[in-house]
Amino acid sequence: MRVSSTLIAATALLSSAEAAYKGFNYGAFFGNNQAKVYNDFRYEFEAAKALPNTNGQFTSARLYTMIQHGTTKNVITAIKAAIDTNTQLLLGIWTSAGQTVVDNEIAALKAAINTYGTKFTNLVVGISVGSEDLYRITPTAAANGEKNPGVQPAQLVKYINQVRTAIKGTGLASKPIGHVDTWTAYVNASNSVVVNALDFLGVDAYPYFEVEHANSIGNANATFYDAYKQVVSAAKGKKVWVTETGWPVSGPKQNQAVASKANARIYWEDVSCSLMKGNVNLFYYTLQDIQYTTPSPSFGIKPGGDLKAVSPNFDLSCPKVSYTQYPNKAIGNSYTAQVSPTRSTLFVFDVPPSSAKTCNLVFVLPPTFDPTYMAPIQINSPGGISISRLDRPATVRTSANSVTGGKVVGAVPALQPGNKYTIASAPCEGGQHVSYKADSLNGLDLSFFQMTSPALGLFMEAS
Repeated sequence: MRVSSTLIAATALLSSAEAAYKGFNYGAFFGNNQAKVYNDFRYEFEAAKALPNTNGQFTSARLYTMIQHGTTKNVITAIKAAIDTNTQLLLGIWTSAGQTVVDNEIAALKAAINTYGTKFTNLVVGISVGSEDLYRITPTAAANGEKNPGVQPAQLVKYINQVRTAIKGTGLASKPIGHVDTWTAYVNASNSVVVNALDFLGVDAYPYFEVEHANSIGNANATFYDAYKQVVSAAKGKKVWVTETGWPVSGPKQNQAVASKANARIYWEDVSCSLMKGNVNLFYYTLQDIQYTTPSPSFGIKPGGDLKAVSPNFDLSCPKVSYTQYPNKAIGNSYTAQVSPTRSTLFVFDVPPSSAKTCNLVFVLPPTFDPTYMAPIQINSPGGISISRLDRPATVRTSANSVTGGKVVGAVPALQPGNKYTIASAPCEGGQHVSYKADSLNGLDLSFFQMTSPALGLFMEAS
Protein backbone atom coordinates (compact mmCIF):
# COMPACT_ATOMS: atom_id res chain seq x y z
CA MET A 1 0.00 0.00 0.00
CA ARG A 2 1.32 3.41 -0.94
CA VAL A 3 0.91 6.40 1.38
CA SER A 4 0.75 9.70 -0.47
CA SER A 5 1.37 13.28 0.65
CA THR A 6 4.17 14.27 2.99
CA LEU A 7 4.41 11.50 5.55
CA ILE A 8 5.70 12.21 9.05
CA ALA A 9 6.78 9.06 10.84
CA ALA A 10 6.80 8.72 14.59
CA THR A 11 10.23 9.52 16.00
CA ALA A 12 9.67 7.39 19.07
CA LEU A 13 7.44 4.56 20.19
CA LEU A 14 7.07 4.14 23.92
CA SER A 15 5.31 1.05 25.22
CA SER A 16 3.43 1.37 28.48
CA ALA A 17 1.61 -1.21 30.56
CA GLU A 18 -1.24 0.64 32.21
CA ALA A 19 -2.72 -0.57 35.45
CA ALA A 20 -6.50 -0.31 35.43
CA TYR A 21 -8.32 1.35 38.31
CA LYS A 22 -9.76 -1.06 40.86
CA GLY A 23 -12.09 0.12 43.59
CA PHE A 24 -15.55 0.20 45.11
CA ASN A 25 -18.61 2.42 45.10
CA TYR A 26 -18.99 4.60 48.19
CA GLY A 27 -22.30 6.22 49.10
CA ALA A 28 -22.51 9.50 51.01
CA PHE A 29 -24.61 8.03 53.83
CA PHE A 30 -25.40 4.81 55.65
CA GLY A 31 -28.59 2.80 55.28
CA ASN A 32 -30.29 4.74 58.09
CA ASN A 33 -29.62 8.04 56.24
CA GLN A 34 -26.84 8.97 58.66
CA ALA A 35 -24.16 10.98 56.88
CA LYS A 36 -20.73 9.44 56.52
CA VAL A 37 -18.03 11.72 57.91
CA TYR A 38 -14.28 11.93 57.38
CA ASN A 39 -13.44 9.07 59.75
CA ASP A 40 -16.00 6.80 58.09
CA PHE A 41 -14.62 7.36 54.59
CA ARG A 42 -11.04 7.01 55.76
CA TYR A 43 -11.85 3.75 57.53
CA GLU A 44 -13.53 2.39 54.40
CA PHE A 45 -10.67 3.38 52.10
CA GLU A 46 -8.12 1.79 54.43
CA ALA A 47 -10.20 -1.38 54.74
CA ALA A 48 -10.45 -1.72 50.96
CA LYS A 49 -6.68 -1.64 50.60
CA ALA A 50 -6.30 -4.29 53.30
CA LEU A 51 -8.69 -6.87 51.81
CA PRO A 52 -7.11 -10.34 51.98
CA ASN A 53 -5.95 -12.00 48.75
CA THR A 54 -6.17 -8.78 46.69
CA ASN A 55 -2.54 -7.59 46.92
CA GLY A 56 -3.73 -4.17 48.06
CA GLN A 57 -5.04 -3.40 44.57
CA PHE A 58 -8.32 -1.74 45.56
CA THR A 59 -6.99 1.79 45.79
CA SER A 60 -9.74 3.69 43.95
CA ALA A 61 -13.14 5.00 45.01
CA ARG A 62 -16.19 5.99 43.03
CA LEU A 63 -18.32 8.73 44.60
CA TYR A 64 -21.90 9.59 43.64
CA THR A 65 -21.82 13.22 44.74
CA MET A 66 -19.47 16.09 45.59
CA ILE A 67 -21.74 17.29 48.41
CA GLN A 68 -21.51 16.27 52.06
CA HIS A 69 -24.79 14.59 52.97
CA GLY A 70 -27.10 16.83 54.96
CA THR A 71 -25.60 20.07 53.59
CA THR A 72 -26.43 22.21 50.59
CA LYS A 73 -23.02 22.43 48.96
CA ASN A 74 -20.27 21.61 51.44
CA VAL A 75 -17.46 19.50 50.00
CA ILE A 76 -17.94 15.82 50.80
CA THR A 77 -15.47 14.70 53.47
CA ALA A 78 -14.49 11.74 51.30
CA ILE A 79 -12.16 14.11 49.44
CA LYS A 80 -9.99 14.80 52.49
CA ALA A 81 -10.10 11.11 53.41
CA ALA A 82 -8.91 10.17 49.91
CA ILE A 83 -6.05 12.66 50.11
CA ASP A 84 -4.94 11.29 53.47
CA THR A 85 -5.08 7.67 52.27
CA ASN A 86 -3.79 8.29 48.72
CA THR A 87 -7.00 6.91 47.22
CA GLN A 88 -7.77 7.62 43.57
CA LEU A 89 -11.16 9.17 42.88
CA LEU A 90 -13.83 8.77 40.24
CA LEU A 91 -15.88 11.82 41.17
CA GLY A 92 -19.64 11.95 40.86
CA ILE A 93 -21.97 14.83 40.04
CA TRP A 94 -25.56 13.99 41.05
CA THR A 95 -27.91 15.13 38.29
CA SER A 96 -31.26 13.46 39.02
CA ALA A 97 -32.48 16.35 41.16
CA GLY A 98 -32.58 19.37 38.85
CA GLN A 99 -30.43 22.35 37.88
CA THR A 100 -30.18 23.85 41.37
CA VAL A 101 -28.63 20.69 42.77
CA VAL A 102 -26.25 20.46 39.80
CA ASP A 103 -25.21 24.07 40.47
CA ASN A 104 -24.47 23.10 44.07
CA GLU A 105 -22.53 20.02 42.93
CA ILE A 106 -20.37 22.19 40.67
CA ALA A 107 -19.88 24.72 43.47
CA ALA A 108 -18.63 21.92 45.73
CA LEU A 109 -16.33 20.68 42.96
CA LYS A 110 -14.80 24.14 42.55
CA ALA A 111 -14.46 24.49 46.31
CA ALA A 112 -12.56 21.20 46.50
CA ILE A 113 -10.16 22.40 43.80
CA ASN A 114 -9.59 25.71 45.57
CA THR A 115 -9.23 24.12 49.01
CA TYR A 116 -7.00 21.15 48.25
CA GLY A 117 -5.31 22.04 44.95
CA THR A 118 -3.11 19.40 43.36
CA LYS A 119 -3.34 17.13 46.41
CA PHE A 120 -6.91 16.62 45.26
CA THR A 121 -6.72 16.97 41.49
CA ASN A 122 -3.78 14.57 41.12
CA LEU A 123 -5.91 11.80 42.65
CA VAL A 124 -8.85 12.29 40.30
CA VAL A 125 -9.06 9.69 37.52
CA GLY A 126 -12.32 10.93 36.03
CA ILE A 127 -15.60 12.73 36.61
CA SER A 128 -18.96 11.04 36.17
CA VAL A 129 -21.76 13.48 35.41
CA GLY A 130 -24.84 11.63 36.56
CA SER A 131 -25.62 8.07 37.57
CA GLU A 132 -28.34 5.98 35.88
CA ASP A 133 -30.32 9.10 34.93
CA LEU A 134 -31.23 7.72 31.50
CA TYR A 135 -32.40 4.45 33.03
CA ARG A 136 -34.66 6.35 35.45
CA ILE A 137 -36.75 7.86 32.64
CA THR A 138 -37.66 4.42 31.26
CA PRO A 139 -40.86 2.43 31.92
CA THR A 140 -38.66 -0.32 33.36
CA ALA A 141 -37.43 2.01 36.10
CA ALA A 142 -40.97 3.10 36.91
CA ALA A 143 -42.10 -0.52 37.09
CA ASN A 144 -39.22 -1.25 39.49
CA GLY A 145 -40.38 1.53 41.81
CA GLU A 146 -37.69 4.11 40.98
CA LYS A 147 -38.43 7.38 42.80
CA ASN A 148 -35.77 9.68 41.34
CA PRO A 149 -36.94 11.53 38.21
CA GLY A 150 -33.91 10.94 35.96
CA VAL A 151 -32.77 13.29 33.20
CA GLN A 152 -33.62 13.58 29.52
CA PRO A 153 -30.64 13.13 27.15
CA ALA A 154 -30.49 16.75 25.95
CA GLN A 155 -30.54 18.08 29.51
CA LEU A 156 -27.86 15.61 30.58
CA VAL A 157 -25.61 16.90 27.79
CA LYS A 158 -26.13 20.42 29.15
CA TYR A 159 -25.00 19.26 32.57
CA ILE A 160 -21.93 17.58 31.04
CA ASN A 161 -21.01 20.80 29.25
CA GLN A 162 -21.52 22.80 32.44
CA VAL A 163 -18.99 20.60 34.21
CA ARG A 164 -16.53 20.95 31.32
CA THR A 165 -16.84 24.72 31.56
CA ALA A 166 -16.41 24.64 35.33
CA ILE A 167 -13.11 22.72 35.26
CA LYS A 168 -11.61 24.61 32.33
CA GLY A 169 -8.30 26.15 33.36
CA THR A 170 -8.14 24.13 36.60
CA GLY A 171 -6.16 21.10 37.68
CA LEU A 172 -9.05 18.93 36.52
CA ALA A 173 -9.15 20.31 32.97
CA SER A 174 -7.45 17.25 31.47
CA LYS A 175 -9.47 14.67 33.40
CA PRO A 176 -11.91 12.55 31.36
CA ILE A 177 -15.60 13.25 31.78
CA GLY A 178 -18.05 10.39 31.60
CA HIS A 179 -21.49 9.27 32.64
CA VAL A 180 -22.65 6.16 34.48
CA ASP A 181 -25.74 4.28 33.35
CA THR A 182 -27.17 0.85 32.65
CA TRP A 183 -26.06 -0.99 29.55
CA THR A 184 -29.58 -0.72 28.14
CA ALA A 185 -29.36 3.08 28.24
CA TYR A 186 -26.25 3.17 26.08
CA VAL A 187 -27.55 0.83 23.39
CA ASN A 188 -30.71 2.94 23.07
CA ALA A 189 -30.10 5.08 19.96
CA SER A 190 -32.12 7.96 21.42
CA ASN A 191 -29.31 8.45 23.95
CA SER A 192 -26.50 8.69 21.38
CA VAL A 193 -26.25 12.45 21.92
CA VAL A 194 -25.01 11.68 25.43
CA VAL A 195 -22.41 9.21 24.14
CA ASN A 196 -21.16 11.89 21.76
CA ALA A 197 -20.57 14.27 24.67
CA LEU A 198 -18.50 11.85 26.77
CA ASP A 199 -14.85 10.89 27.07
CA PHE A 200 -15.71 7.52 28.61
CA LEU A 201 -18.79 5.44 29.36
CA GLY A 202 -19.35 3.99 32.80
CA VAL A 203 -21.60 0.93 32.68
CA ASP A 204 -23.59 -0.69 35.48
CA ALA A 205 -24.36 -4.34 34.72
CA TYR A 206 -25.91 -6.91 37.06
CA PRO A 207 -26.77 -10.32 35.59
CA TYR A 208 -28.67 -11.03 38.83
CA PHE A 209 -31.33 -8.51 37.78
CA GLU A 210 -31.56 -9.69 34.15
CA VAL A 211 -34.83 -11.52 34.79
CA GLU A 212 -35.80 -11.59 31.11
CA HIS A 213 -32.74 -13.72 30.32
CA ALA A 214 -31.28 -16.98 31.53
CA ASN A 215 -29.59 -15.40 34.54
CA SER A 216 -28.37 -18.28 36.69
CA ILE A 217 -24.88 -17.97 38.11
CA GLY A 218 -23.75 -20.43 35.45
CA ASN A 219 -24.73 -17.93 32.76
CA ALA A 220 -23.52 -14.84 34.62
CA ASN A 221 -20.23 -14.47 32.76
CA ALA A 222 -21.93 -14.72 29.36
CA THR A 223 -24.76 -12.40 30.39
CA PHE A 224 -22.37 -9.78 31.74
CA TYR A 225 -20.06 -9.80 28.73
CA ASP A 226 -22.95 -9.70 26.29
CA ALA A 227 -24.05 -6.45 27.94
CA TYR A 228 -20.49 -5.10 28.16
CA LYS A 229 -19.73 -5.79 24.51
CA GLN A 230 -22.95 -4.11 23.41
CA VAL A 231 -21.86 -0.98 25.27
CA VAL A 232 -18.41 -1.18 23.68
CA SER A 233 -20.09 -1.33 20.27
CA ALA A 234 -22.20 1.73 21.11
CA ALA A 235 -19.28 3.68 22.58
CA LYS A 236 -17.94 5.00 19.25
CA GLY A 237 -14.36 4.15 20.15
CA LYS A 238 -14.49 5.58 23.66
CA LYS A 239 -13.32 3.67 26.72
CA VAL A 240 -15.89 1.70 28.69
CA TRP A 241 -15.41 1.48 32.45
CA VAL A 242 -17.29 -1.01 34.62
CA THR A 243 -18.62 1.30 37.31
CA GLU A 244 -20.98 -1.12 39.05
CA THR A 245 -21.29 -4.87 39.02
CA GLY A 246 -21.59 -7.62 41.59
CA TRP A 247 -23.59 -10.59 42.82
CA PRO A 248 -25.57 -10.53 46.07
CA VAL A 249 -24.62 -12.66 49.06
CA SER A 250 -28.24 -12.69 50.25
CA GLY A 251 -31.66 -11.69 48.97
CA PRO A 252 -34.64 -12.97 46.99
CA LYS A 253 -34.37 -15.21 43.96
CA GLN A 254 -34.60 -13.30 40.67
CA ASN A 255 -35.77 -15.66 37.93
CA GLN A 256 -32.90 -18.20 37.89
CA ALA A 257 -30.50 -16.05 39.93
CA VAL A 258 -29.89 -17.21 43.50
CA ALA A 259 -28.24 -14.85 45.97
CA SER A 260 -25.63 -16.59 48.11
CA LYS A 261 -22.06 -16.26 49.29
CA ALA A 262 -21.07 -19.25 47.17
CA ASN A 263 -22.53 -17.71 44.03
CA ALA A 264 -20.96 -14.33 44.84
CA ARG A 265 -17.60 -16.12 44.94
CA ILE A 266 -18.27 -17.69 41.54
CA TYR A 267 -19.22 -14.30 40.10
CA TRP A 268 -16.09 -12.73 41.56
CA GLU A 269 -13.89 -15.31 39.87
CA ASP A 270 -15.80 -15.48 36.58
CA VAL A 271 -16.45 -11.76 36.07
CA SER A 272 -14.47 -9.55 38.46
CA CYS A 273 -11.24 -11.50 38.08
CA SER A 274 -11.64 -11.64 34.30
CA LEU A 275 -12.10 -7.86 34.18
CA MET A 276 -8.97 -7.35 36.26
CA LYS A 277 -7.08 -9.77 34.04
CA GLY A 278 -8.27 -7.78 31.02
CA ASN A 279 -7.11 -4.54 32.66
CA VAL A 280 -10.60 -3.02 32.58
CA ASN A 281 -11.35 -0.21 35.04
CA LEU A 282 -13.57 -1.80 37.70
CA PHE A 283 -15.57 -0.36 40.59
CA TYR A 284 -17.24 -3.29 42.33
CA TYR A 285 -20.53 -2.99 44.18
CA THR A 286 -19.87 -3.06 47.04
CA LEU A 287 -17.46 -3.23 49.98
CA GLN A 288 -20.10 -3.21 52.74
CA ASP A 289 -23.81 -2.37 52.64
CA ILE A 290 -24.99 -3.87 55.95
CA GLN A 291 -24.28 -0.98 58.31
CA TYR A 292 -27.18 0.44 60.31
CA THR A 293 -29.49 -1.39 57.90
CA THR A 294 -30.23 -4.80 56.41
CA PRO A 295 -30.65 -4.40 52.65
CA SER A 296 -32.23 -7.07 50.50
CA PRO A 297 -30.52 -8.02 48.32
CA SER A 298 -27.14 -7.40 49.96
CA PHE A 299 -24.07 -7.12 47.75
CA GLY A 300 -21.44 -6.42 50.39
CA ILE A 301 -18.09 -8.18 50.27
CA LYS A 302 -17.91 -7.63 54.01
CA PRO A 303 -20.77 -8.47 56.41
CA GLY A 304 -22.04 -6.05 59.04
CA GLY A 305 -19.80 -5.06 61.93
CA ASP A 306 -16.36 -3.51 62.23
CA LEU A 307 -15.25 -3.23 58.61
CA LYS A 308 -11.61 -3.96 59.37
CA ALA A 309 -12.32 -6.74 61.85
CA VAL A 310 -14.87 -8.89 60.02
CA SER A 311 -13.77 -11.35 57.35
CA PRO A 312 -15.04 -11.17 53.75
CA ASN A 313 -18.15 -13.13 52.86
CA PHE A 314 -16.17 -15.06 50.26
CA ASP A 315 -12.65 -15.69 49.00
CA LEU A 316 -11.30 -12.73 47.01
CA SER A 317 -8.37 -14.50 45.36
CA CYS A 318 -8.17 -14.76 41.59
CA PRO A 319 -6.64 -17.44 39.37
CA LYS A 320 -3.03 -16.75 38.53
CA VAL A 321 -2.99 -14.01 35.91
CA SER A 322 -0.55 -11.51 34.42
CA TYR A 323 -1.53 -8.35 36.24
CA THR A 324 0.32 -5.18 35.38
CA GLN A 325 3.02 -5.01 38.05
CA TYR A 326 5.18 -2.07 37.06
CA PRO A 327 3.00 0.94 36.17
CA ASN A 328 5.79 3.33 37.22
CA LYS A 329 8.47 1.75 35.03
CA ALA A 330 9.57 3.72 31.99
CA ILE A 331 9.93 1.06 29.30
CA GLY A 332 11.66 3.47 26.92
CA ASN A 333 12.10 3.89 23.19
CA SER A 334 11.31 1.07 20.80
CA TYR A 335 10.65 0.27 17.16
CA THR A 336 8.00 -2.28 18.03
CA ALA A 337 4.49 -1.23 18.99
CA GLN A 338 2.23 -3.32 21.19
CA VAL A 339 -1.50 -2.69 21.50
CA SER A 340 -3.53 -5.10 23.63
CA PRO A 341 -6.03 -5.02 26.50
CA THR A 342 -3.07 -4.71 28.88
CA ARG A 343 -0.56 -2.67 26.84
CA SER A 344 -0.60 0.64 25.04
CA THR A 345 1.97 2.35 22.83
CA LEU A 346 2.83 6.04 22.77
CA PHE A 347 3.74 7.61 19.42
CA VAL A 348 5.82 10.79 19.41
CA PHE A 349 5.85 13.00 16.31
CA ASP A 350 8.26 15.87 15.59
CA VAL A 351 6.12 18.01 13.31
CA PRO A 352 8.44 20.12 11.13
CA PRO A 353 7.74 23.79 10.43
CA SER A 354 6.07 23.99 7.04
CA SER A 355 3.40 25.72 5.03
CA ALA A 356 1.11 22.70 5.32
CA LYS A 357 -2.24 23.62 6.80
CA THR A 358 -3.72 20.22 7.58
CA CYS A 359 -2.24 17.17 9.25
CA ASN A 360 -4.09 13.87 8.97
CA LEU A 361 -3.39 11.20 11.55
CA VAL A 362 -3.60 7.84 9.79
CA PHE A 363 -3.19 4.22 10.80
CA VAL A 364 -1.94 1.95 8.03
CA LEU A 365 -2.32 -1.82 8.00
CA PRO A 366 -0.85 -3.30 4.80
CA PRO A 367 -2.18 -6.41 3.04
CA THR A 368 -1.39 -9.79 4.54
CA PHE A 369 2.31 -10.62 4.21
CA ASP A 370 3.67 -13.68 2.43
CA PRO A 371 3.51 -16.44 5.08
CA THR A 372 6.80 -17.94 3.88
CA TYR A 373 8.64 -14.93 5.32
CA MET A 374 8.77 -13.50 8.81
CA ALA A 375 6.12 -10.78 8.95
CA PRO A 376 6.66 -7.45 10.76
CA ILE A 377 3.21 -7.75 12.31
CA GLN A 378 1.45 -10.24 14.55
CA ILE A 379 -2.29 -10.13 15.24
CA ASN A 380 -2.99 -12.44 18.17
CA SER A 381 -6.60 -11.35 18.51
CA PRO A 382 -8.67 -9.18 16.14
CA GLY A 383 -10.25 -5.91 17.19
CA GLY A 384 -9.96 -2.17 16.83
CA ILE A 385 -7.81 0.71 17.96
CA SER A 386 -8.46 3.97 19.80
CA ILE A 387 -6.09 6.95 19.52
CA SER A 388 -5.78 9.69 22.15
CA ARG A 389 -3.75 12.90 22.00
CA LEU A 390 -1.68 13.50 25.13
CA ASP A 391 -1.57 16.87 26.84
CA ARG A 392 2.23 16.74 27.05
CA PRO A 393 4.82 15.09 24.81
CA ALA A 394 6.04 11.71 26.02
CA THR A 395 9.73 11.05 26.59
CA VAL A 396 11.87 7.96 27.19
CA ARG A 397 11.21 8.53 30.91
CA THR A 398 7.43 8.38 30.53
CA SER A 399 5.71 5.54 32.39
CA ALA A 400 2.08 4.42 32.40
CA ASN A 401 1.40 6.29 35.64
CA SER A 402 3.01 9.50 34.39
CA VAL A 403 0.95 9.74 31.19
CA THR A 404 -1.22 12.80 31.69
CA GLY A 405 -4.48 13.86 30.12
CA GLY A 406 -5.40 12.36 26.81
CA LYS A 407 -8.50 12.97 24.74
CA VAL A 408 -9.71 10.41 22.23
CA VAL A 409 -9.32 11.91 18.75
CA GLY A 410 -10.55 8.92 16.77
CA ALA A 411 -10.96 5.18 16.63
CA VAL A 412 -11.37 2.21 14.32
CA PRO A 413 -13.73 -0.47 15.71
CA ALA A 414 -12.22 -3.29 13.63
CA LEU A 415 -8.85 -3.20 11.83
CA GLN A 416 -8.60 -5.08 8.53
CA PRO A 417 -5.41 -5.76 6.52
CA GLY A 418 -4.97 -3.71 3.37
CA ASN A 419 -6.47 -0.50 4.70
CA LYS A 420 -5.43 3.01 5.61
CA TYR A 421 -7.64 4.60 8.25
CA THR A 422 -7.87 8.34 8.81
CA ILE A 423 -8.07 8.75 12.57
CA ALA A 424 -8.26 12.55 12.79
CA SER A 425 -7.59 15.73 10.85
CA ALA A 426 -6.50 19.03 12.38
CA PRO A 427 -4.34 22.10 11.69
CA CYS A 428 -0.66 21.14 11.65
CA GLU A 429 1.25 21.95 14.83
CA GLY A 430 4.41 22.98 13.02
CA GLY A 431 7.60 22.88 15.05
CA GLN A 432 5.95 20.97 17.90
CA HIS A 433 6.48 17.61 19.55
CA VAL A 434 3.10 15.86 19.61
CA SER A 435 2.29 12.56 21.34
CA TYR A 436 -0.52 10.07 20.85
CA LYS A 437 -1.52 6.93 22.73
CA ALA A 438 -2.84 3.83 20.97
CA ASP A 439 -5.21 1.64 22.99
CA SER A 440 -6.92 -1.65 22.23
CA LEU A 441 -10.60 -1.79 21.31
CA ASN A 442 -12.80 -4.87 21.23
CA GLY A 443 -10.02 -7.18 22.38
CA LEU A 444 -7.32 -6.25 19.83
CA ASP A 445 -3.95 -7.87 20.59
CA LEU A 446 -1.47 -6.54 18.04
CA SER A 447 2.28 -6.10 17.81
CA PHE A 448 4.11 -4.65 14.82
CA PHE A 449 7.35 -3.12 13.65
CA GLN A 450 6.68 0.52 12.73
CA MET A 451 7.96 0.96 9.16
CA THR A 452 7.51 3.07 6.03
CA SER A 453 8.03 0.55 3.23
CA PRO A 454 5.48 -0.82 3.18
CA ALA A 455 3.80 1.67 5.48
CA LEU A 456 2.78 0.01 8.74
CA GLY A 457 1.68 1.84 11.86
CA LEU A 458 0.58 5.30 12.92
CA PHE A 459 1.62 8.22 10.72
CA MET A 460 0.87 11.87 10.15
CA GLU A 461 0.21 13.12 6.62
CA ALA A 462 0.71 16.82 5.94
CA SER A 463 -1.19 18.39 3.06
